[in-house]
Amino acid sequence: MAPPTRSSSAAPVVPEQLQPLVKQLADLTRDDFDLVVHAARAELRPRELRTISWESLQKAKGIVNLGGNADEDCKALYDG
Repeated sequence: MAPPTRSSSAAPVVPEQLQPLVKQLADLTRDDFDLVVHAARAELRPRELRTISWESLQKAKGIVNLGGNADEDCKALYDG
């Protein structure tokens, strides 16, 4: 992972309490930056996957309806 560039106009907004960390990371050499990022990623704990039963999944089916028909929309776009 490359260190962030100082000339980036679309820099993400970082909470004020993390600004000192951003400054420290930006001051590192590329090799040290990569080493720190790699070590931090190694410390991440895997997320626990959540599961639901098939019955619950079937009950949830149709709860949200965003409208439209993907098949008809694709035909309209590609078949004229």
